[in-house]
Amino acid sequence: MVMSASRLRPVFTAADAGEHLPTPVRLARGEEGPHLVCFGPYMAPSGVHQYARFAAAFGGRRSIWALPEPGFGPHEALPGDVAALLEVHAGAIAASVGDEPVVLVGYSSGGWVAHAVACHLERLGRPVEGVVMLDSFTRREGMGDRFQSAVAQEQSERFDFVSSPGTQLTAMGGYLRIFDGWDAPTAAAPTLVVRAGEWMADATATADDRPAAPDHADTVTEVPGNHYTLMERHAESTAAAVDEWVVKLGTAS
Repeated sequence: MVMSASRLRPVFTAADAGEHLPTPVRLARGEEGPHLVCFGPYMAPSGVHQYARFAAAFGGRRSIWALPEPGFGPHEALPGDVAALLEVHAGAIAASVGDEPVVLVGYSSGGWVAHAVACHLERLGRPVEGVVMLDSFTRREGMGDRFQSAVAQEQSERFDFVSSPGTQLTAMGGYLRIFDGWDAPTAAAPTLVVRAGEWMADATATADDRPAAPDHADTVTEVPGNHYTLMERHAESTAAAVDEWVVKLGTAS
């Protein structure tokens, strides 16, 4: 239903992406590199606020930016395809951090946006230092019924904290359409997947009820919390896991 409704929304193409650049939001300012540029999920509700606790946990040591997904705000057009989305994010990254070293971070489905943007920047000759996927799942299989039911319940409870829920839902439908059948390219950048240590669903759920992690990751680590709370009350331990990996990237280089 939301995929069909999204067809009523205005769209933009890669050719006119420069007119639809999302406004980068600087969540933290610090001297330690590289910059972290964060992408929200394309499942509603979505917004830069989802990184507020994560950014605060770095204690002002790193510069952290968040890029909203275009189309989730009132009166915004949706990307007509993945190529259009990549163009706007590449432009927004250039506007915020220029050519300085950067690690791309994406929460949930936003992890795949971060991966896609990293591949796009590599093709443009502007490689990133790494990609972090925060509890993102493989695209090779769907969610189990119990996990999907638990996610739907958790999502619905979080709509109290966003404006324009109808806009968010049709935006989600548009992103589901453009990513449907999308063949994820291979990234040269090292990739970290941060997995939530707690299962979603009822007390009888097991690890088999949770979707698998993306299989291309170089490193997979597990942190406290479930798919939602790892970015909420457990954001500090999530940030610590990311920070440790980013430090190792700098040591390796």
